[in-house]
Amino acid sequence: MDKINGGLNVKKIIIVFLLLSAAVIFVGWLFSSFYGAKKNLTVSVGATAEKFKSAVEDLKSLQAGEAQKKFGDIEQGLRGQSWSGVVSKFASLFGGGAKVVAGLQKLAEGGAIVAEETDFLINNSLNLFIGKRGSEIVLHLEAAEKALTEIDNQSKNLSSETEELRSIIPGAADAYLPLRFNLGRFNEFVSALVVWLKSDSPHHLFLMFQNPSEIRPAGGFLGSYADVLVKNAGLESVDVHDINDSESAAKVVPPKPLQAIVTTWRAADANWFFDFSRSAEQVLKFAEDSGLYAASGEKFAGAVAVSPDVLGDILSLTGPIELPQSKIKLDSQNFLVELQRIVQQGQAQRATYPKRALRELMPLLLERLANLDGDRKSEFFSKVQEWIANRELMFYLREPRLQNFLGEYGATGEVYDLPQDFEGDYLAVVDANIGGGKSDLFIREDVLLESQINADGTVSNHLVVNREHQGNKSGYWWYKVPNQDYLQIFTSPASRLVNFSGGIEKNVKSPIDYGKSGYSPDPYVSKLEAGTEKIFNYPAVSAHDESGKRVFAIWSKIGAGERTQIIFDYKHRLFLPPEDGRIYQFIFEKQAGTKRHYKFQLSAPVGFRFRENNLPVYEYETDDMPGRLVVDLTLEKI
Repeated sequence: MDKINGGLNVKKIIIVFLLLSAAVIFVGWLFSSFYGAKKNLTVSVGATAEKFKSAVEDLKSLQAGEAQKKFGDIEQGLRGQSWSGVVSKFASLFGGGAKVVAGLQKLAEGGAIVAEETDFLINNSLNLFIGKRGSEIVLHLEAAEKALTEIDNQSKNLSSETEELRSIIPGAADAYLPLRFNLGRFNEFVSALVVWLKSDSPHHLFLMFQNPSEIRPAGGFLGSYADVLVKNAGLESVDVHDINDSESAAKVVPPKPLQAIVTTWRAADANWFFDFSRSAEQVLKFAEDSGLYAASGEKFAGAVAVSPDVLGDILSLTGPIELPQSKIKLDSQNFLVELQRIVQQGQAQRATYPKRALRELMPLLLERLANLDGDRKSEFFSKVQEWIANRELMFYLREPRLQNFLGEYGATGEVYDLPQDFEGDYLAVVDANIGGGKSDLFIREDVLLESQINADGTVSNHLVVNREHQGNKSGYWWYKVPNQDYLQIFTSPASRLVNFSGGIEKNVKSPIDYGKSGYSPDPYVSKLEAGTEKIFNYPAVSAHDESGKRVFAIWSKIGAGERTQIIFDYKHRLFLPPEDGRIYQFIFEKQAGTKRHYKFQLSAPVGFRFRENNLPVYEYETDDMPGRLVVDLTLEKI
């Protein structure tokens, strides 16, 4: 009996042992499967997050077709075994994982809808807008707005579900964030645009035809403009005017340099500030106070500036256009010179409207644009992005949400706002033709900057501006007149001039006694001029603060066939001294309408090099400068 019991006990022990072994193996398999699933899911999460980012970037750069495809791929992937199957198997361990996956699927669906609507608008909005079919534009914008709102709502819902998942799968909780944060402002913009377009009141836009042949700080002299009427989300009319039609009745004191050629500040000369938004607002104020608009109380919704390059590129898309009344054919190569010739001849003959050719051109140009084929339409939108990047096309809208969004895309021509702890250098070279005819079309300008970062945290700059007047090669007198330039160098705050050569000293005297003549000073100009000072050692140079920058200014005058060289040596101190791994940022902003050759040489402190090229000197040289160049360099000890 004892033997029997002993045998049974052994069998029980063996059975328990086997059961325990099986349990251990099962639990081991379970945890192994879980962590294997966790690893696979983590990889899937990371890949999906990257796809989200890539799709959003495509959408932001208006590559809507690519964005739509990527969002579709994301949605299909989220429905696959690698996501939903794994999460459902381990639902108790993954907590809110299933809801997260479902939420991400909805985000991808919403992204695909936004991309689809954007693609439609890119391909159709131009002819719909010109053809007064704006209601169709609004319908597609509203569909995009609805999808964006759903994305935002879904993102908020996901926030409460992701905390449990975050501790298990790092990165999963944030996979949707690129959509939420990158498209959040897009949603605000679309919502504001829908309201703006659906407004019962029509919108007037001041289309500024900038003439860089007579360069001004924000792009060029304003000889002409168009009053563009937008009604029911469509183009109602385009009425071209001579800038003198908007002559303000107000008697405003001009900025001091302009007093060399004008007595009263007016819209034609209000394109005075490097910051386009400020220039545009000043132009609009003068126009609204003119006899043409003051009586009706008409206000402009904003301004749009276009350079000759914009019109030239459009003519390259549409082909040459014949103007029967003016008896000329304009193409992308000759239009600027031909229009200038007609204007000059008309003014010499005291024609009633010397700029009739531009008025004749606009409706024909719009008709051609409305009928562009698919390929040329796509090329047009690619060109729009180039114009914005190069500051050939700039916007100023008084609706803050629209303006802020356009600013995100660099479309507003605003001066870069440097942070308080800025660790780097800033430069802008800004010309203003004052009494130099249309000679800037034939000015060759080269800009060389040699910048040395020093170990003590100072930056020493040697800036050389070479200017050559090639107007002697032109057959027209207005290109041959002496070029008179008011040159401003925008630098980092607290920069100080240590050496200078070139230019001329010019003291501008007020043409009249403004106080006795009933003129009013402009508050912003008065503030700038109150802070303007002559530099003791270099009396030809003045300095003032503008747009958060230190500005050095000098006059220059060169005749046709002549050249001059202007040199500024200046320095400023960095927020922190250089050290290994620290990022040094160089920012250059181009003046709209200018074509120059640039060469920048940035030198690291002794004992350092730049990680980006493994050299102690970083060089950048181009004839095709973007509107804003940002160079990030990492200091590395040798």
